[in-house]
Amino acid sequence: MAVTDAFAPEGLFAVLEEAGPLAELARRPVPRGTRLIAEGTEARAMYLVETGRFRVERDGIPLAEIGAGGVLGEIAFFTGQTRSADVIAARDSVVVEIDRATYDALCDAVPDLAHAISAELARRLAATSARVVPDPGRPPARTFCLVPAAHAPLPARFVPELAKVIGTYHSVATVTEADFRAALPAGTAPDSPEAITWLNAQERAADIVLFVATPEAEEWSRAALKQADQAVIVAQAIRFEPPSQLEAMALDLLPQDQRRLVLIHPHRMQHATGTARWLDSRPVFLHHHVALTDDAEDIARLGRFLSGQAIGMVLSGGGAFGVAHVGIWRALREAGLPLDIVGGTSVGAAMAGAIALDVPPEEIGPRVEDIFVRSGAMRRVTVPKYGFLDHKVLDAALQKHYGDDPIEDLWLPYYAVAADLSAMDKIEIRRGPLWEAVRASSAIPGILPAFFTSAGQMLTDGGCIDNMPFRTMHRLKTGPNLVSNVQKETGTRYHVDYAKLPGRAELLKRTVMPFGKGAPRAPGVISTVMRSLLVGQSDMLKAMNPTDLMLRPPGLKGAGFLAWNRHRLFYEMAYQFATDTFAELEAAGDPAFAALTTAARPG
Repeated sequence: MAVTDAFAPEGLFAVLEEAGPLAELARRPVPRGTRLIAEGTEARAMYLVETGRFRVERDGIPLAEIGAGGVLGEIAFFTGQTRSADVIAARDSVVVEIDRATYDALCDAVPDLAHAISAELARRLAATSARVVPDPGRPPARTFCLVPAAHAPLPARFVPELAKVIGTYHSVATVTEADFRAALPAGTAPDSPEAITWLNAQERAADIVLFVATPEAEEWSRAALKQADQAVIVAQAIRFEPPSQLEAMALDLLPQDQRRLVLIHPHRMQHATGTARWLDSRPVFLHHHVALTDDAEDIARLGRFLSGQAIGMVLSGGGAFGVAHVGIWRALREAGLPLDIVGGTSVGAAMAGAIALDVPPEEIGPRVEDIFVRSGAMRRVTVPKYGFLDHKVLDAALQKHYGDDPIEDLWLPYYAVAADLSAMDKIEIRRGPLWEAVRASSAIPGILPAFFTSAGQMLTDGGCIDNMPFRTMHRLKTGPNLVSNVQKETGTRYHVDYAKLPGRAELLKRTVMPFGKGAPRAPGVISTVMRSLLVGQSDMLKAMNPTDLMLRPPGLKGAGFLAWNRHRLFYEMAYQFATDTFAELEAAGDPAFAALTTAARPG
């Protein structure tokens, strides 16, 4: 889904603003849910989004989201064709309507207008052409409504500390009911035209606005929610209560992908407890565990999410080479770059799970050895009815090291990707026992049995459908990402005399008499299956963002996908490679690495 920059007016909008006529044009308020443009209708006007956000849909399928500074309906307006999609207000918005007479007058008054229009259309076309693989990137949000949960007031430190963090990235305004009452005449209703004008003025004055709702469902809270791109429900984690009337209002007004949950804890821990009941009663697209400690680490992480600067790490599949992810993570930590969310597929899901558990880097390798080498999990051949390997030993080893605690209780947000063969689609696992997510995402088809959930899903290795799931990261947040790629290089040629590949009888004979003439060197079953998972996925890299930094450590040639006993070598080589690469990228001013460092150390 295409998105627009939420923080800087561009193209046509900027030219009109700088030239002056923009201030003279009439504004039109568009309440949340209003269809501003209907598919198939005549294009009599185009619109400039001054404040707010709009969804572009065709047949109910979301195509784009356009925020402040964007332009709506300009293509049909200039081509004379009918509208090709519906445009619906995603929240209370204000647009500038430009009909043909107004446009002609503007062209006479602003000589640069025609050039700005051409540049805008060319930019849109280039952006569309470049994105060969659809990417559901999360639109940047500008306005947030902080919603106190369960009738409890927000902690006194929460709003000022959050605003302070956001203020290191963008200009920020905090708007409370007291601010509203002080600015407008007594008795002014929060949903009156005067109030809406004032609220929109607050948005124009800052990049990000935090509207602070009161604990009760009053007029002010409703107006604040209608003004918000996202509702941020803030709850005291140790005191669960059903949703209040205010929360019910938020759940009704904003769709799930515009709601997030913040659970406040008295102190930081490796994992929380009881998160599931909060999520069951308050469905959101993402949740955060926050302890208001003196080091402010958690509030800084939340601030990066709301500022569009959250740092993510995406871990690819790649068998035993996956331990290299840990070396890269260690280098990331030593470079002073925090991690806000981690996710992966196949072995990447396993390593991401260890990172989310905050297992020290030097301990992950020995645990990998225990799971895959000492236990013999990857050598325990069985009757090949559901898979070549017996999964029982592997399952027990995964439970031992990952535990039965659910993903939603992890302090660091985490996801695993698996292929759902029931729905023939990709699935993102962000709830349920962590070990089950690792097991499902690593179920190599034909080698290990699929993982079957209580909901009837048949899950297999995520590498079947997305071996480098950075697009899932894009959907969950904006901001820079480190993409760790340990899949083997493609394009290898195999010079094998096919006629000399032995049949069953000869293979059995060589098993009994291993000292005879060897078979031709050719990839085995597991290597062939692992490589087959990557067929058709090379174009996915075209969907990477400019702020996605991909690292692909060398030294993975000559080893098989099951070379778990070489985990220390893979780890050390990747660590040294990442350390050296970070230094080189910083010296060269690499923009993707600069995005990481800016997110970590703004200013």
